[in-house]
Amino acid sequence: MISKISFFSALITISVLAFLPDYSALPPVVSFSDKLNHAAAFTVLILLYRFAFIHSTQHIVVLLLFYALFIEIVQAFLPTREASLEDILADSIGLGLGVILYKWIRKKRPTMGREDSN
Repeated sequence: MISKISFFSALITISVLAFLPDYSALPPVVSFSDKLNHAAAFTVLILLYRFAFIHSTQHIVVLLLFYALFIEIVQAFLPTREASLEDILADSIGLGLGVILYKWIRKKRPTMGREDSN
């Protein structure tokens, strides 16, 4: 249950940040690097999802890529934001990193995560 709450909390937080009208008004720790933030956000999302649910990696990668595309489409219509293919690339890199980290964690600690697999 905690892992599912963590995933949805992260999803909501990332959505709020993605749709803020003035991203540059955020503290420097948050607005440090847009592309690094994208990669980190999607790394965290896929890790939290994989530990919370039993769906396949391909399933969540496709869903999160659609989410990344959705964010960029919405940002294209916000007057102070803009859509960027580079952001989707950074999101994709984050997903790839998340998949690698997940496999490494599961190899090192096979009993970690997935509360609903008990």
